[in-house]
Amino acid sequence: MKKSIINTKNVDYTKTPIFFGQSLGIQRYDTFKYEKIFNMFKQQLSYYWRPEEIALNKDKADFQSLSEHEQFIFTKNLGYQILLDSVQSRGISNLLENCSNPEIEAFSKTWEFFETLHSYSYTYIIKNIYTDPSALFDTILQDKEIIKRTGSVTKYYDSLINAIPND
Repeated sequence: MKKSIINTKNVDYTKTPIFFGQSLGIQRYDTFKYEKIFNMFKQQLSYYWRPEEIALNKDKADFQSLSEHEQFIFTKNLGYQILLDSVQSRGISNLLENCSNPEIEAFSKTWEFFETLHSYSYTYIIKNIYTDPSALFDTILQDKEIIKRTGSVTKYYDSLINAIPND
């Protein structure tokens, strides 16, 4: 069956399953099967902020005062967070491939956006604390421990994307 980006049938999404039901039509938020999830979406919106709103001058001095061991841990943690948020911001949309509920769609797309924002905020920290930010970024995908830790999440997304047939 050929897929379309929009379902032109009128569907009562309060009576369909969250996944593998009727394809989504218009994004309507007047009736809900899961109003709590829609309220979580609205709550997510209230959390929006931009990394540039925070001055990091003191953070740079604080970082430089850490021991070499502490800087190592801080740096590895940032690398892990960036990679994990990169995975999340890319992977969440795969959950929506067969979504048939508008409030789940709204919540997931906002969640996906915030994962991208998280990754960007770590970039903002790195650019303001490290002398050579590119050197740090260039090492993340070569770090076997970071890749191993991220595997706890990527294995599920990989399983999902490999289970969805390509049309």
